[in-house]
Amino acid sequence: MVQTGYDHRAIRTSSPSFSDADVESAEELLHDGRTTRLRASPRLTSVLEILAIILSISLNIYLIFFRHPSSASIPVSSPAPDPIGADVVASFFTPAQSAIKFENRVLSKFGEKTIYHGPPTDETDDAWFSLYPIGLSRITAEQEAKLANWTSRIPGDEEHYIISLDFFHHMHCLNLVRRALWPERYGPYTFDDPIVGDVPFDHADHCINIIRENIMCDADITPNVFRWEEEEQEAFPHFDVVHTCRSWDSITKWASEHRLLNEWNGKLPLGGARPSASRSE
Repeated sequence: MVQTGYDHRAIRTSSPSFSDADVESAEELLHDGRTTRLRASPRLTSVLEILAIILSISLNIYLIFFRHPSSASIPVSSPAPDPIGADVVASFFTPAQSAIKFENRVLSKFGEKTIYHGPPTDETDDAWFSLYPIGLSRITAEQEAKLANWTSRIPGDEEHYIISLDFFHHMHCLNLVRRALWPERYGPYTFDDPIVGDVPFDHADHCINIIRENIMCDADITPNVFRWEEEEQEAFPHFDVVHTCRSWDSITKWASEHRLLNEWNGKLPLGGARPSASRSE
């Protein structure tokens, strides 16, 4: 919790009332019996109570409106510089926004096997590749103009611009790491990786970092629960809990409806869109 420099506990809005006997007792202590005691009249007590209430209310108003620290005095950790421009986050736009639907799903429990588990087979390979069959999509010039980062026109289809929904890249990367774990089936993976400067580009290392970045970006806060297992005599975490997920089917349907029509050749010169001052490279 951010410390704001003062105690947030409620301040009393009224002073406790004192009886005549309380006033007399206090006066006895003050005068120590050597002076004539003044008997407090009901009218004097009422005046004192009213003054105490006014003072308390005034103090509260002062603390709330004049002593509250400004936002500039609250320490806030600065995020790392965003290579595509942190100032564009507020205006983020995705052409697939209309495809976002939410659904509750229970994920796999610990030890449960799916088609995506285990040693690779033709069946598991087909299952993995079927998760990202589309890849590239095309969008209109109007949609491109709303993007936080500019993209290029499609050669031969200059009225449209090219994009790829990021989760397809995530699935490609996860599948690549999976295949790298089984060299006896796939052999040493070679993807004609380029040399960047003097450093060979490591595709698997790149993909591991992409997966890390996106897990941290999404930061799923679904609580995993722990339950006592009598047989093991231990509390085990349960990952088969309800998650609120974006509908995979809805988004892949959008991607299919907006898929690139002509064959993609990345070596063709692209009709680049000129980045405006408000958009990043």
